[in-house]
Amino acid sequence: MRITPEYGNNVIVGVNYHNSFSWYVADKDYWILDLEKRRADFIKNGFEYDAGDILATRFNIEIVNEKSAGDYLSFLEPFKVAAPELKGFILNQQYEDTILSLSPSLYIDFDQKKLYSAYPEGLPFERYVPDGWTGQYENFTDHIPEGEQYWMVDDVDLILKIYDEEMKRFFDDSAE
Repeated sequence: MRITPEYGNNVIVGVNYHNSFSWYVADKDYWILDLEKRRADFIKNGFEYDAGDILATRFNIEIVNEKSAGDYLSFLEPFKVAAPELKGFILNQQYEDTILSLSPSLYIDFDQKKLYSAYPEGLPFERYVPDGWTGQYENFTDHIPEGEQYWMVDDVDLILKIYDEEMKRFFDDSAE
């Protein structure tokens, strides 16, 4: 079951578990680690939150942490993708509207109990980490093993380069 990264709908997530790194491309809801905290936020803001459907798609694991990660990641095995495949999406321009759909959104380190988010939309993944974890919104690319940095070719950040070109075209078109 291959999912092509699609900006705002699914995310690219780097995961470290038992000193082993993997990439996943999956719906963003899979990566809300603590659904109890998410539900509490909704209720606090006057909204209902029925986690039943979400739990069913999350294999009935409400809190994904270092204890439940093994089971959870085994369920997500079909969403695992290798760095060369992600690099191929960039090199072959296999993305819809923007290269940002191929930018990694999250890095989850189950060994260190940390989640780093660079997700540019309104879902604050870093707020929904399990108790005892650290969640931060920041650029995490320096935490990614060099051989897994699929966006780098000959010391050039292809995502940044292509994004700069997209922005230039956008502003050139706007000026007309």
